[in-house]
Amino acid sequence: MSKQNRDQNRAEKAAAIRQTQARKERNRRIAIVAGVLVVLGAVVAAGTWAGSGSSKTDKTDYSGMALAKTDSSILIGDSDAPVKVVIYEDFLCPYCRQLEESTRDFLRESAAKGKVQVEYRPVNILTGSTYSARAMNTWAYVLKNSAPTAAMKLHDLLFEHQPYEQNADETTNADILELVEQAGGDRADAEAAAKTQDKTFFEESAKSATEIGLTGTPTVVVNGKKLDDLNVQQIVAQIEKQVADS
Repeated sequence: MSKQNRDQNRAEKAAAIRQTQARKERNRRIAIVAGVLVVLGAVVAAGTWAGSGSSKTDKTDYSGMALAKTDSSILIGDSDAPVKVVIYEDFLCPYCRQLEESTRDFLRESAAKGKVQVEYRPVNILTGSTYSARAMNTWAYVLKNSAPTAAMKLHDLLFEHQPYEQNADETTNADILELVEQAGGDRADAEAAAKTQDKTFFEESAKSATEIGLTGTPTVVVNGKKLDDLNVQQIVAQIEKQVADS
């Protein structure tokens, strides 16, 4: 087989893979939208939303919420909130993204009301590509050198723009740095920092994961209790129940 034919075959296979991934992503988003519509329909039918007059919390504006940071995590919500939620997540983990999509609005609204404090602790367990480590390394720089708001926004943007795991390395450092700029971090300094890995941050993250016996992501701890052997939907239900019972 000639080199031209081989190149053509590879191109055709790559195109087929991209089409399959696009269909999967489209179906996933359709399922999410359908689920949201069902929930909204139930809320309206129960009469708990219409005419309430309450305002929606802006999930991208953290000015009305308490934000704090540690050496390896970002926290949102009051420290005296009755429910403490710690989420261990990998920026490349699709289940972590699913958890984010399922809990972000609820947790931010609950944090704004003083009901919950959420701590996000990124970890690097998906080592099949370089993306997970590169994303976490850049986030670590922003965490240490920018305002907590920038670190929180970058956290959210990294999940909103999460690449497919199969071709994650096609996402360049420049792509990640664009998100840093959107989040309000210093792009030039972050670019310089990305050339070397923050070993202290990675070691602290790995130590924290080992201490709780982390075997996969997402792993969630609520009021000191790890939610073991649960899928994303069950984790969401447990978090909501704890907040409702507080």
